[in-house]
Amino acid sequence: MMEFSRRRLLQTGGLVGTALVTGGLAGTAFSRIASAADDPLYAAAKKEGALTLYWGSYEQQTMEAIRDAFKAKYPGIEVNLLRQASQTVYTRLRMELQSGVHECDSLGTTNMLHYTELKKIGALAPFEPVDGVHIPDAFRTLDPDKMFHVGAISLTSINYAPGKVQSPPQSWQALLEDQWQGKITTGSPAFSGDVANWVVAIRRKYGDDFLRAFGKQKPKVGQSNVDTVTDILAGERVVGSGAPFSYTLTQKAAGNPIDVVAPSDDAILNLGVTGILAKAPHPNAARLFTNFLYSTEVSMILQKNYWPTLRKDVPWAEGRSLDQLKWYRNTGDDLGPEVAEGIAKWKELVR
Repeated sequence: MMEFSRRRLLQTGGLVGTALVTGGLAGTAFSRIASAADDPLYAAAKKEGALTLYWGSYEQQTMEAIRDAFKAKYPGIEVNLLRQASQTVYTRLRMELQSGVHECDSLGTTNMLHYTELKKIGALAPFEPVDGVHIPDAFRTLDPDKMFHVGAISLTSINYAPGKVQSPPQSWQALLEDQWQGKITTGSPAFSGDVANWVVAIRRKYGDDFLRAFGKQKPKVGQSNVDTVTDILAGERVVGSGAPFSYTLTQKAAGNPIDVVAPSDDAILNLGVTGILAKAPHPNAARLFTNFLYSTEVSMILQKNYWPTLRKDVPWAEGRSLDQLKWYRNTGDDLGPEVAEGIAKWKELVR
């Protein structure tokens, strides 16, 4: 009988032995994602026949492209995608778990605290994607127990309408100038993980005085940071704060009148995170999708849509890289209290 190490079993997600040896695959097949026809994980996932994603990372266009690429590579697996703001999909998931409902297979949000909370209550399943070796080194290991992994790398910045703004604000502090009063759009930290991450970073840099002054600018507050793009293109505001760097560039490339600024006092880097639910109805499909996130196909989609890629060997669009940008990432053992306090201060000072 073949013997498998604990690491190997973790990589294959605990597939039953018959699935592992079907087709007489050589041992090297388990160190890579083979062609779909030869992949035992795909065979197991195809028997499940479906995959349900609750996703807050990436905007609709990019996430749908990733979904469609997955379906093309792995026919026979129907993908149900719920794409909403990170806090919205997480709240729905928690309510379902409390009611004993298990519909979600894979969760993707921009708030790592969601995963530390789910891990504490035993709601996540361990998995080590074999193609995770291609993730940029700085983001490769988010959890020592392999309960969650990086699913997106996002940059939060300032966007604007170039036809209406001749000289856009070049820094976060510049947003507080009188000329931008009543002209700013932003998301909400209560709904968007990226905006919550931005609020934590801003409070660390400038304290609550910034939020107090920002509130006096009377910004239009939506939910997702993607709302800044919608508002600018609709002509409702001319400048966006806590805005999505990548999605703004995608819209610009599509010919829409919008552009982006990388603030001189740092773009804010945040990680979208993904995890598989412990009671996922389609666990093998969820494992297959997690590994697919680190495929060349997905990073090429990300490159096309101006997102930072998830593979070291696939460059960003237009030759961009983290080395060329000034950026800041919130770090710390427990960001939970800072996020909660930031949301409370936002509701008090900005609304």
